[in-house]
Amino acid sequence: MGVGFSYPHTLGEIMQYWKKPNLGNVEKLEEETLKKHPEKLEWLKEKGYERVMGVSDWSSYKKPKASTAKKVVKKITKKLKKK
Repeated sequence: MGVGFSYPHTLGEIMQYWKKPNLGNVEKLEEETLKKHPEKLEWLKEKGYERVMGVSDWSSYKKPKASTAKKVVKKITKKLKKK
């Protein structure tokens, strides 16, 4: 078995991870599920769940900075131009 990463298994799939304080259970919600059943998100909030970074990273969720993505794109573009 490998290390538990919080990255989606397929491209384009967005996952959200929700954990109830003092419990080890992490609920996973796919973007598709949230679109079909937005009430699930409200239910988790009502039950005291908090959004976390991932299955193995229980720190509070922080939205990734857009500038980081831009830096990665620039870096890849430079590498491709060198080839």
